[in-house]
Amino acid sequence: MDESLVKALELHQQVPVIDTHTHFLLAGYFLRKRFERRHRPPRLWNPLRNTVDLPRLREGRITCAVFTAYVPPPPLRLGAWPALLRMLDFLQQTVRRNPDDLVFVHNARGIRLAHEQGKLAAMPGVEGGHVIGRRLERLTVLRERGVRLLTLTHFIANRICDGHLGPAVHGGLSDFGRQVLQACRHLGIVVDLAHASRRAFFQALEELERPPVVTHACLREHGRSQRYLEDDQVKQLAAAGGLLGVIMCPWYQQRWGVLGSLERAADVYCRLAELVGAEHLIIGTDMDGCTWLPRGMRDAADLPRLTAKLLERGFTTRELKGILGNNFLRLLAAWE
Repeated sequence: MDESLVKALELHQQVPVIDTHTHFLLAGYFLRKRFERRHRPPRLWNPLRNTVDLPRLREGRITCAVFTAYVPPPPLRLGAWPALLRMLDFLQQTVRRNPDDLVFVHNARGIRLAHEQGKLAAMPGVEGGHVIGRRLERLTVLRERGVRLLTLTHFIANRICDGHLGPAVHGGLSDFGRQVLQACRHLGIVVDLAHASRRAFFQALEELERPPVVTHACLREHGRSQRYLEDDQVKQLAAAGGLLGVIMCPWYQQRWGVLGSLERAADVYCRLAELVGAEHLIIGTDMDGCTWLPRGMRDAADLPRLTAKLLERGFTTRELKGILGNNFLRLLAAWE
């Protein structure tokens, strides 16, 4: 084992490592998979296999995973709200079934306590505000169920805002979307601007009084479409105190990136650090949601290999502790 990987593993022990965007619940809920079992990682994308489970998160020395609940919007699936609640039920059942290894958390203190106890902290998030329909009170229900992150939209427009794909229905945020942001501020649900259109992105920054996140994205200079953030978006996000996680799918890290590599992933982090500083960066892999992972990262157990690459690129121990978890803990506390 090389020196940088040894140092990376040590860092993963010293700080609560947080992956702010994972999707075990997709296969876990829809295919009734057991989180505590080791599953075979896919060579390419395969929804029947997983890159995230308890044994491999343990091997990667990850303290907290945000379990992102996603239900396809109508007309792909009718009844998105009850399906989402059942998915959250599934997560709670998983935690109750593994009390010695898993703990349900909803704040920064809970994550730190899980780290001290050597447990994996499970924090629920929701991707796609379409699940609340037109009913603002459903946000209160989500908060009561422990949800701490809400990605406003997923790919396309919904009643809250426009997405990065498809027509601009609202010209950014809708009036209802502004009410959603106010409710999130009041309830302490962190707003995730991943997938939002450019106009919705900037309008949300103006509306919010607390720093938002973009849990999983890359830069426009590395890609081809609205899925990517431009430099001015990243700078405005940082100016608002917000945070950005780098999606681990190679397709988003470089033009025509089919295989990709951890070197390329490190390139993206380095470029972002040049733009806004490491204090605005976090981990947001999109494992089990993105199509495939870069060479050198088969699953969650390999996250320390990314940390090792960042060490080799000159990131300091303090900067890496921030990226791995402290930056997100700071932001989460600000929303509490």
